[in-house]
Amino acid sequence: MTPEEIERLLGDPYDETSPYGFAAAVARDEQDSFPEELCARLRESGFHLNYLPQDWGGRFESFDRGLLLVRTAARRDLNIMPGTMFGITAATCLALHGSAAQRKYAAEVLARGGAIGFALSEADHGSDLLANSAHLEPAGDGWELTGEKWMVGLGRRCEAVYLVARTGERGPGAFSAVLLDLGEEGGLDRGAAVPASGMRGIDFAHLRFDRFPVPAEALVGHAGQALESVMKAQQAVRVMSMAGSLGCADTALRLTLDFAAGRRVGRTTVLESPYSRRELALASAALLAADATALAAARGIHAAPEVFSVWGCAAKHVVAESAEEVIRRCGSVLATRSVLRTEGPGGGLFQKLQRDAAVVRVVDTSTLANLRSYSAQLASVSQAVSAPVAPEDLDLVGTVFDLRAALPPYAPERLDLNARGRDPVTGTLAVVAPEVLARLTARAEHGTARLVARLVAALTALAAEVAATGRGTGLVDLAERFAWLHAATCCLLLWWANPGLPRFSSAWLGACLAHLLSRAEGTDPRREAAAQLPAVGITADLHARNRLFSAVPVRLAPDL
Repeated sequence: MTPEEIERLLGDPYDETSPYGFAAAVARDEQDSFPEELCARLRESGFHLNYLPQDWGGRFESFDRGLLLVRTAARRDLNIMPGTMFGITAATCLALHGSAAQRKYAAEVLARGGAIGFALSEADHGSDLLANSAHLEPAGDGWELTGEKWMVGLGRRCEAVYLVARTGERGPGAFSAVLLDLGEEGGLDRGAAVPASGMRGIDFAHLRFDRFPVPAEALVGHAGQALESVMKAQQAVRVMSMAGSLGCADTALRLTLDFAAGRRVGRTTVLESPYSRRELALASAALLAADATALAAARGIHAAPEVFSVWGCAAKHVVAESAEEVIRRCGSVLATRSVLRTEGPGGGLFQKLQRDAAVVRVVDTSTLANLRSYSAQLASVSQAVSAPVAPEDLDLVGTVFDLRAALPPYAPERLDLNARGRDPVTGTLAVVAPEVLARLTARAEHGTARLVARLVAALTALAAEVAATGRGTGLVDLAERFAWLHAATCCLLLWWANPGLPRFSSAWLGACLAHLLSRAEGTDPRREAAAQLPAVGITADLHARNRLFSAVPVRLAPDL
């Protein structure tokens, strides 16, 4: 299946009579309805198989392909992600440590379109996982489970659940995972669906267990291994959550460009008026940069899963924050029409996009928890900025960033919780930057060349600042800045590795770098507006040709 096949299958999203279009998504949102018809259509096509390993009966090929598939579908309604793919976390954990029987069972459930919930968090503890209190007590040949799990996606309809509970006293090794068949529900209370502000119609449930019987064979891996599995699995889940953020941002910008091109103010259109054009340029630069960052991460998890504990955190932060900025700036252009439910762009669609993007931003981890995870490794990773570059890392970035290069197969067993001071992205900047500067100077692209030099200086200075900073809030703040510079380096490496692709123009690179550097420096991106103005020309051209706002410009319906 290709993104174009999804578009052809679902048809024109602007068709108000289509059950797969924007109007239907808004109607479901107003009624808190699950996207039954949309998900059924996608399941019939095998869409839900694209995250399952092929030896599970799935069709998974690569994360960069999956990113485009999910983003293309989610631009219509983000709810197709939880509706068809919420089993990805459980599936990834089981792929890492599940038994053959557990994998077989999970594959059967997921391949037929069933749901396996993921139960980790607890309301009283949030992201403080070590304080969780749901526990397994020995009982006969197995255990009994008592406690409550919070906000379990599809918790009211899932037929099985991957659940983490306490089996020890303290520390990460005090938690074990079990795969529970919920067919026999004695001792289980699924409770009422918990409404969220976004992803309306998706049932998040609090699962309550009171001496729920758990057979011995339900244990996943070894006792005390659960948090290790979960932390590794969430690295892969972050890639798919980025697809959701990009899908929301893509539709928000598309609606706003439609409005801006068709609405006149005096003798010109909103699109050509200085303020609105600047805001759309900043939104466009944010989306183009986020797209590049996500694409690099989706390829990077194949080539360097050992370091994805830092790569994934940086990408997740940049993509989620950028999607929020795209929507906010689009709202400033739409003005009053951004808050009307029954008229204006999409007749309430823009508000749905705002709410959905806010949920997907935190659906796999909170912003703070993500940055804390990144900051825990920042001291060692920042040292790679000035360290000699290993030849294998230079080869690696060539593979990841050259979009024509074949990727190695995904190897989840190589995922690690610690990158051990290695970051092939920022670590190779000092070697690649001189070649980039030489190319830009030869083309007289002096403005973009100055931005590249600024990126090198900023990363070097930030690495030194990290070395001088202790733990705490200060290091978390530096991790956020480092994430923006990581994204800027991704854009530079894509430009460097794809010299024959016109979509990676010097104007594209300059717009992305200007935006990302302003975010890293904590300044208003409007101060860099001149360098970002070409971005709205890029997105307006893609929109006119009915293409996804991406470095991989997928053809969209109805232009198929």
